[in-house]
Amino acid sequence: MNDEEYARRFDRLELKIDKLAEVLTNVARVEERLVGADARLKRHEYRLDESEKKLDELTEVVSKTAQLVKIGQALVGSIWVCLLSLVAYLVKGG
Repeated sequence: MNDEEYARRFDRLELKIDKLAEVLTNVARVEERLVGADARLKRHEYRLDESEKKLDELTEVVSKTAQLVKIGQALVGSIWVCLLSLVAYLVKGG
């Protein structure tokens, strides 16, 4: 082999090494994007978990409040009927 053949072989090796370096750079970029996406996903999962806890708490509060409202409605209705009955009795008797 002469010097010219060695030079061509080294040039081809340099091109291959340059392509390999470019591929490795692209792989590193993709990996950085994946790490960033994973971090965002974890943050969203945490926020969803917190929102789910708050939603469960609100559901419990609404359930208790609904029971109190039903009792209050029944009580107010009973008082209203008693008042109307009293008024009707007083008007009829008076």
